[in-house]
Amino acid sequence: MKNQSIVILLIFLFKLSISNAQDSLKVKLDSLKVPSESKFDTLRGQKLKSTLSSTKKTLGQAFGTIDTKPEEVPKIAFVRSLLLPGWGQITNKQYYKLPFIYGSAAAGIYFIHTNNQKFKEFKGYLVTMNDSKTTEILINERGPYSYSIVNTAAKQYRRWKQGTVIGFSLGWLLFAVESNVSAHLKTFDISDDISLKMKPTVFSVGGKNALGLNLNINIK
Repeated sequence: MKNQSIVILLIFLFKLSISNAQDSLKVKLDSLKVPSESKFDTLRGQKLKSTLSSTKKTLGQAFGTIDTKPEEVPKIAFVRSLLLPGWGQITNKQYYKLPFIYGSAAAGIYFIHTNNQKFKEFKGYLVTMNDSKTTEILINERGPYSYSIVNTAAKQYRRWKQGTVIGFSLGWLLFAVESNVSAHLKTFDISDDISLKMKPTVFSVGGKNALGLNLNINIK
């Protein structure tokens, strides 16, 4: 009888240890679960929807299909300048800046086109030399020029083309920023309703009098 009790006790303890091990394993597996994709997708979808809605509103304001508040004018001027150089300046009614903007744009386009054409021209000479397996070539009845000289010229025109493209892009962005800053400056109140007065005064510090300046800003 005593042996049977010991066996029953051992079986009970064995089952109890197995049950605890299963519970522990379940807790560990639950902690390793990846957040549900549906929740992630929902948050991402909300952000995307908000971004699309904001972009749609901004474009609508830029093209005049949605009303623009006065405080939103600088942003719209910036967006319009990104879409078309000078449009932001037109929004700010600064028409005197347009000749400089379009003159700069025309010069940039001219140099991009010229450098690109020269690059293609010298690249064509290199192809011709490779096809004919020659090391020299006449260019506009001048020369002959070696393969290395023609190759150097082609690389130079390619660098110039890339440089003018970068310069044109930076200029475009610069004019957009300028339109944004100008629109902000136009909202500053510089009328006589704002006045600054400065006058000498006497302050009491630690029981002693000290001379100082008193600044007063009045907004009428």
